[in-house]
Amino acid sequence: MLGSRFTTLLTIKGERTEPEKVLSAQTIDATSVSEFTVRGEGYSALVVTVKASYDASATSGVRVRWLYSPDNANFDSPEDAEDAGNYADLTFSAGATRQRTVLIPIFKKYTKVQIVNLDGSKSVTVDVWKTLVR
Repeated sequence: MLGSRFTTLLTIKGERTEPEKVLSAQTIDATSVSEFTVRGEGYSALVVTVKASYDASATSGVRVRWLYSPDNANFDSPEDAEDAGNYADLTFSAGATRQRTVLIPIFKKYTKVQIVNLDGSKSVTVDVWKTLVR
């Protein structure tokens, strides 16, 4: 009996969408944000991969922050999202390229993902991919 239950568990697979590039060589000015919104209905998680190329004179990196909305009009404030821990920072090294994959739970119908340049004087170039997971 245990064998059949184990076999059944092995055949259950999570479904996910193909990775989609949502930002391609996007320049984000100093202390600015680039964002996109995902309709996550029917999915349990959003996987976001961010590749950031930092200027050789940069002093700060990139933050991935997510805000929730029930109606695609009223989103959490950035301050409340950060207070709740709804962000992840990429590692930083001036002149380097860093990549990080972030798992974002989907709690509401809409999730806004913000790529925040934390540097006060230099722009950053990013590529971003998203994948939805059931």
